[in-house]
Amino acid sequence: MAAVPQVRYRRVAAELQRLREAKNLSAQDVVAAVPGMHLVKLSRYENARVQLKPDVVKSLLDFYECDPALAEVLIGSLRGNRRPGWEANYDELNPLHHDLIRLEADAVSIRAYEAAYVPGLLQTRRYAHAVISSGISKTPSIEARVEVRLNRQAVLTRAESPLKLVAVIHESALTMKAPDGVMADQLDRLLQWSEMPNITILVMPAYAPPHPGQTGAYTLLEFEQRALDLVLVGGLLGSSWVEEATHVDLFRTAFDEIMATALDLGDTRNLIREKRDQLK
Repeated sequence: MAAVPQVRYRRVAAELQRLREAKNLSAQDVVAAVPGMHLVKLSRYENARVQLKPDVVKSLLDFYECDPALAEVLIGSLRGNRRPGWEANYDELNPLHHDLIRLEADAVSIRAYEAAYVPGLLQTRRYAHAVISSGISKTPSIEARVEVRLNRQAVLTRAESPLKLVAVIHESALTMKAPDGVMADQLDRLLQWSEMPNITILVMPAYAPPHPGQTGAYTLLEFEQRALDLVLVGGLLGSSWVEEATHVDLFRTAFDEIMATALDLGDTRNLIREKRDQLK
C-alpha cells in the first residue's frame, strides 16, 4: 500500500481541531462522548503525531456532525490505496519529494509560476542535469534526482485523465546560461509541450508591470475535492507546504492575476521561438 503523504495527515488533523473548536467542545467533552478516545490520543490526532486511522477519524467527524461531503474527502485522503509506484525505488529522497510525487499523481491540475527556471515537469534531461548539479544539495546523486524529475512527467502523458498544467515562466528563465545546446533544446521542448491540449505555457515578459509572482515561485496542486488543494513554496534551503484553505485561496487568486499579466499563448510561442532561434 502506498504511504499517505504527511501533508495529508496534517491537513486532516487541522480539520479535526477546527471542527471541535467550532462546536465549542473541550477535549474532555470529546473524550467523554467518543468510545476509545482519551486525552493523549485526541491531542496526537489533532497534531498529526500518530498515523491517523480512518475509522477513528470517522468517529470524531460523526461526533462533530461534519458535513458528509467534507467527511468523505477527509477520510478518503487517509486511505493509501494506490499501489506504490516508481517512487518506491528512491528511498533516499526526502519525505517532501515523496509526498510531491504522490500528490502530483492524484492531482487533477497544477498551476505553477517560475521566476528563474523552467518548471521541473517540463524540463529536458540535460536542462534538469544542469539545474540540479548547480544546487547546494548533492544528495541523493545528481543522476538519481534527474531520473526522478523525468519520471514525474508521466502524469502529463498518461492515457487516462492526464494532469492539466498551467505554467507561467518568467522571461529570464528562458535565457539561463547553460552548456552548448541545452537551452535551445529546452526551448524546443517547451514549444512541443505547448501543443498538448492539457498543457498551457505562458511567459511573463521582462517588461511586465508589478504582479504577485514577484514575491516568489510556487506551485498550486488542485484535486477533485477542493478541500485538499495545496501550495508548494520553494526556497534555497528547501520547500514547504501551504495548507490552510484561506491561504491556498490567496495563492489561487494571485495566480489568476499572474496569468492576466503574462503574454498570451500566441505571443508566448513567438517569444520562445525567437529566443530558441537566437541560440542556433
